[in-house]
Amino acid sequence: MILGIETSCDDTAMALVDSTGAILFDQVLSQDYLHRDFGGVVPELACRAHAEILPALLREALSTANIHFDSLDAMAVTRGPGLLGSLLIGIGFAKGLAFPRKLPIVGVDHIKAHLRATFKNAKEISGKSLGLVISGGHTHLYQVKAWPQIEQISQTVDDAAGEAFDKGAKLLGLPYPGGPHLERVAIANDRPLLPLTRGPIRTVHPLDFSFSGMKTAFFHLVQKVGVSESTLPNLAASLQGAITAHVIQRMEKALDEEKPDHLMVGGGVSANMHLRDALQDLCESRNVSIHLSPRSLARDNALTVALLGIDLLELGQYSRYPYVDLVPFTRSGQDARKGKNPSRKSSGP
Repeated sequence: MILGIETSCDDTAMALVDSTGAILFDQVLSQDYLHRDFGGVVPELACRAHAEILPALLREALSTANIHFDSLDAMAVTRGPGLLGSLLIGIGFAKGLAFPRKLPIVGVDHIKAHLRATFKNAKEISGKSLGLVISGGHTHLYQVKAWPQIEQISQTVDDAAGEAFDKGAKLLGLPYPGGPHLERVAIANDRPLLPLTRGPIRTVHPLDFSFSGMKTAFFHLVQKVGVSESTLPNLAASLQGAITAHVIQRMEKALDEEKPDHLMVGGGVSANMHLRDALQDLCESRNVSIHLSPRSLARDNALTVALLGIDLLELGQYSRYPYVDLVPFTRSGQDARKGKNPSRKSSGP
């Protein structure tokens, strides 16, 4: 029996699963109502909310599953990347629970948890695989070796796709978080898409992503066209189309160069139906098996943290009492204790 805890950003989540993967409890509590007026996540508010919510969420988890705390065998907690303060709240909570009972703790990589949402059993992923994590903080591509070993082969050089969605939605006056609202508005568009770039987006590494220039171009487009009831769907669809086209263009190159058998796609932006359809069409044209995260698991959640925790426990990759090696690392990939930034091509165990 393993308890999963997720507090990497502004969602407080907890899940209970057993070694067979049976789900006894799974809940995500959003903090959108706290951050909406600010148009983005306020780290101090997020930390305070995590600290207030976690104890009650634990009581609810044990009650719903009808088990006693002593029935737990281990804990899995997100150790990064993410907001440092939020990560420390989750890790501290897990340590406080596990320490008196000397329970093992699995420190889970947030990136790998997103990829873990794309399959039920690792045996489904045989042969060469790529993993695309596309979210508010990441647009990164990985070679997936023997799970859970991954190696980064490309990344965004500036902003992530999810940030481009959210900032674009804010320019259109849509509520926070903007991505889902922009997608909803874009569905109503019946006009040709407006161009946002004059030519291909160039990066030093041909597989890297870049969305900063697209955000700037969209800002000028909104200033030129103006936001009204008649232009809103067209503007929203144009930004969504440009983001999707850039991702697909890079993924075409990646699939042609790497020639994988499988493509795993996770992260919050993977819930966007326009992007999902485009990726499915691309993989079908290249005879690649695609594994998309269920939309319900695309956002940050504790279920995939717990499931990945089971995978790592079976491999002996966990922190033993007294957990001296359980140190969070930030969204940028830096170890919070040593201040070291690992190689671009290494994701750690």
